[in-house]
Amino acid sequence: MRSKVLIAYLTLCVIWGTTWIVLKISLTGTPPILGVGLRFGISSIILWSIFLWRKESLILTPNAIKAYLAFGILNFGCSYSLTYWGTQFIYSGMSSVLWATLPIFIAIMAHFMIPGNRLNMKIILGGTIGLIGTFFIFRPQDGTSSNFQMIGVWAVLFAVVIAVWPNIFYKIHQSEIPHLHLNTVSQSISALILIPTSFLVENPQNMIWDFPNVSALLYLAVFGSVIAWSIFFWLFGHLTITQISTVALIPPVIALILGWVFLNETLTPLMIAGSALVLGGVFIINSTQKTPSGTTI
Repeated sequence: MRSKVLIAYLTLCVIWGTTWIVLKISLTGTPPILGVGLRFGISSIILWSIFLWRKESLILTPNAIKAYLAFGILNFGCSYSLTYWGTQFIYSGMSSVLWATLPIFIAIMAHFMIPGNRLNMKIILGGTIGLIGTFFIFRPQDGTSSNFQMIGVWAVLFAVVIAVWPNIFYKIHQSEIPHLHLNTVSQSISALILIPTSFLVENPQNMIWDFPNVSALLYLAVFGSVIAWSIFFWLFGHLTITQISTVALIPPVIALILGWVFLNETLTPLMIAGSALVLGGVFIINSTQKTPSGTTI
């Protein structure tokens, strides 16, 4: 990676690494579906302000509409709602680590959907090492199992699987869909769906409007949604889909440390060893990929 791309990549990893602890704090005072809806509602207002300031003309090709709906309904809607809901039952770091499996699922599907993104021994090795690392982190030990419920694990893992196809679809059609358009429209769609849904399946009156909770919501909206997803979509034009998906592997390390320091979430020797393996998997997968030809960085 060149310096500009590397800085963006690392910035994204740091932001997403910190959002997990903020998410866990937010869930103590916000119903999960309402939390996702408000998060994307606030971020979409900011994004539309940027969109209108730039006097953009919205792209409405068939593939663009499919991408808007795929991210708005599947990724930002279903996947985020499942992640929020599942994280109620497990550690914030645990939820983040589950998302570390994203590159494995993406590499498998990209093998069949994107020419040139073929599985090779290094990708398989890196993915296997990363998954072994997640197994070490999840292996129950004294003091961890009491806060570890499998219903949360399965919810977050299902959320990861749902997020795979939209990412690959956008990678295929990224040349005709500006990332600002995708970010703005898809986050708006998710907010318009999830806020009314919250009134049907949750009790929004349980929302606690105190400083920590509102601050957490704003952080997730501004940094976790506007800034992070803008960087993420920008990276699609500069990295392969496998490289992009490895963004899911570094934040768990940050999330585990922050959860241990600030939320008293147990960080065992196996978790530390697993984190090291995850980073090793990131390095191996990235070392197999070349920056797409024709990109300007």
